[in-house]
Amino acid sequence: MRLNKKTIAFPTLHVALFLVCLQVSCLLANGQSTDLYDLLGVSKDASLKEIRKAFKALAVLQHPDKNPDDSNATSNFIKLTRAYDILKDTELRKQYDLYGDEGINPSTSQNFKSYSYYKNEFGIYDDDPLIVTLSKADYDVNVLDENQAWWINFYSPACHHCHVLAPTWRKLSQELEGVVRIAAVNCEDDYVLCHQLSIGGYPSLLYYEKEAHLYDGEKYTGPKHFEEMQDFILSKLQVNVEQIDAENWEKLNDKNWLLFLCGPFGGERCPEPQIQIKLAAVFEGLMSVGIVSDEELCDKLSPTHATQPVVLYQVNGGKITVDVIEGSDKKEYVDSILNFLPTPAHLDEKQFAEIRNELRDKDNQIEEETKPWLICFYLGTATELNLQLKRLPTIIPNIKIGLIHCGKSAGLCQALHVSRYPTWGLLKPGGAFELHHGRDVLHEVADFARDGAKATNLHALSPADYKSLHEDQTPWFIDWYAPWCPPCRRLMPQIRKASQHFQPSQIKFGTIDCTMHQSLCASENIRSYPTTMIYQKGDKHLYHGALNENEIVEYIQEMLNPSVVHLTQENFVQLMRKPVGEIWLVDYYAPWCGPCQRLMPVWRALAREMKEFVNITIASVDCVKEADLCSAQNINSYPMIRLYPRDSYGLNSVAMYTGHRDLMNLKSWIFAFLPTKVVTLTSDFVKKRVLKKSLSTPWLVDFYAPWCGHCVDFEPKFRTIAEELDGIARAGKLDCQAERNFCIDMRVTSYPTLRLYFSKDKYYPIDTISPEFVVQETKRIIEANGRSNHDEL
Repeated sequence: MRLNKKTIAFPTLHVALFLVCLQVSCLLANGQSTDLYDLLGVSKDASLKEIRKAFKALAVLQHPDKNPDDSNATSNFIKLTRAYDILKDTELRKQYDLYGDEGINPSTSQNFKSYSYYKNEFGIYDDDPLIVTLSKADYDVNVLDENQAWWINFYSPACHHCHVLAPTWRKLSQELEGVVRIAAVNCEDDYVLCHQLSIGGYPSLLYYEKEAHLYDGEKYTGPKHFEEMQDFILSKLQVNVEQIDAENWEKLNDKNWLLFLCGPFGGERCPEPQIQIKLAAVFEGLMSVGIVSDEELCDKLSPTHATQPVVLYQVNGGKITVDVIEGSDKKEYVDSILNFLPTPAHLDEKQFAEIRNELRDKDNQIEEETKPWLICFYLGTATELNLQLKRLPTIIPNIKIGLIHCGKSAGLCQALHVSRYPTWGLLKPGGAFELHHGRDVLHEVADFARDGAKATNLHALSPADYKSLHEDQTPWFIDWYAPWCPPCRRLMPQIRKASQHFQPSQIKFGTIDCTMHQSLCASENIRSYPTTMIYQKGDKHLYHGALNENEIVEYIQEMLNPSVVHLTQENFVQLMRKPVGEIWLVDYYAPWCGPCQRLMPVWRALAREMKEFVNITIASVDCVKEADLCSAQNINSYPMIRLYPRDSYGLNSVAMYTGHRDLMNLKSWIFAFLPTKVVTLTSDFVKKRVLKKSLSTPWLVDFYAPWCGHCVDFEPKFRTIAEELDGIARAGKLDCQAERNFCIDMRVTSYPTLRLYFSKDKYYPIDTISPEFVVQETKRIIEANGRSNHDEL
């Protein structure tokens, strides 16, 4: 490629991008077979916006229309578009990360669009630092935010009105920076998302309040002019500008304030109401905002208020400072206010190493030196980042905040795998270091710091660490993830919390970044993100439950102290020699089978609930590991649930389950095989044997419905109650689904309903299903009625 003066006359901010384009040009020109990330000049954990931005810059430079003398221009450009098409697609990118080009269909489209499309239409807002470009993969992760309101522009690059709106949308993003998040969705690339949200025309603008749901976006129908749209947003903000006078100031002066000293008539230089509202929104949670109308109070607070009406009033350790804030618009006021707020410490590589060594020192008892450090790695700051840095000390007071400039400490940032800015990292007690891969928003960064500081049992693993853990006798819970994967980012804080439930001697937790350690993930056959497993004495157990703290903790507790008996070729003899009197329920499954995966948490819950029955065993067989065993048992589909009943020896008799695979139906099916002193009643039986003029032995009747979860849960308890009342009262159950009209006549309106009958007209309702209370209450009522223990039958 020939360089001339015109070619290299880029603004300073574009030099790095130009160098990347130059490098890619060389790779294409030399015909080197290269990594798709290298081809686009992005890191392996690049976001979709970074990928789009890089591709657009390359497309403009490498398009065949701009290189008519290059015979390879078309083939080179096809390579670029193929790289972009793969990396922008979540599933294709995952396959490429794991298996390289072998995981991708080799067929490549020969079609691409004109130079003017990539220059003027492709990704209208991709280059804007203040406008968040959203996609289907991360839309709900970002927008469903309890701490931030969002305004989103749904557009099409081919839409003329969208291009007309673009300058106004950019201006709004500047004026409302820190007030609301301004975003955009390219409906040509994300048609499914736009269709899902019923976007019927372009541009369409949706406003989401804090804590909104996916379909709660309010459509803006007003004029698409700057003033009208700004007024719309400001009218939606629920912020408070306090009216302050001499009387209420005495009650309010013990906290930090941004004050507008406007006097009784409003000073000419006092900021207009729109700026006041914006500043109140920007500094919400950091300081209160008020307007002072009392002239004497204004004089007392600041003698120069007539010409400098904005002041920052701060209370720190009993000391009060009042600083004059200069400015003429929102941005100038914000920058001036931030300058008066404390700034976190700037660290270099040496200081970072010293802090880490102090945290690693187990003998270090100085509380201040054992506090964790939240560190922001940056290359230049914006208003949003400055606001975060100022707010964080008040939100996480027990965690130190530090700054590392990656231009000055490039070696350290590279060693810590910091590839985008800003990036947040946490140095924990013990010296462990963890990077934050979630959203760069205040509450998520604070949650990461709080949870990460407690999660000292969570380790970021390298291939060498992974190899050594196979020799560890302690189980490991491993999360294989990609930083760009939205489900992975949602899962990470849940794993941090889950790790705090266990001591390292019980189980350790680790994470492996599959963009950083691609070969390891491919060799371990990781096919999706996130993939979570327990490694226990050489065995791998894939986790299929919900991606939340409680489910993970429950799964691990089950693995450490299993309720389910895992049958193998070696111990299957336990079932073959099952004695008469025992019931075995066995799930024959394959780990890759979707219905089997959905059944697993239900099966574990069933095993836990059946523990109280000493003669019932819940078991499972992995038919991938135990293929010969399953073949010998004629298992030809998954999952296959078999019950070996109590009245047979070993495998001599078997019942097959074909019902719904939910806990309630499985429990009901098992109970049908258990002996019981509970009599199954019909309406005729009740009329003849229970509703008599007088009963020498009372009847305790359970009115139930098969679809009622509480009834199914109560059934084993009712069996126990019947055993304890044997000889005192008879127990029976009546199905009110089968005997609906009779139950209506008996005025049974809820399930389960318990009644103790002495005659047709005399019965006592029992208002609890606690077995101990039911037994006690039944005995008390019988004793109070002076009844004998003669058996009615």
